[in-house]
Amino acid sequence: MPLMKLQFLADGAQDCPLIRLYEFQTTDAARLKALFDSLADGSRTEVSLVEELEVESIDGCQLDLRVGARDVGVVQIGSLSFECVLTATRWFDVASLTEPFCKAAEANTFQWLNEDGPISLLLSASGAW
Repeated sequence: MPLMKLQFLADGAQDCPLIRLYEFQTTDAARLKALFDSLADGSRTEVSLVEELEVESIDGCQLDLRVGARDVGVVQIGSLSFECVLTATRWFDVASLTEPFCKAAEANTFQWLNEDGPISLLLSASGAW
């Protein structure tokens, strides 16, 4: 079974830099939404995607999700290491944006999950946007 892919794209498109989560099944999206929900409801304050989900990390990309006092968005903390820091309220919004992918991930469907920081976070069924 193919794994959800996690990739950093520094350039190559107008929307870059961005991190994209792509090529996933509805069950993967449901697990991702559950992680977002856990950040929103306060049961978790930090999540490492590659440790929590079955994710294929392209080129070693790492993404940590954290609850913060303000919405920072995605920032680069190492060569291919990133963190997305959002308030619990904003994590609730991100979980809501993920919900449609839990039911059906049509090939051309995508959603910007966050564009607060210097790097955008994209959820895309096919990888395209």
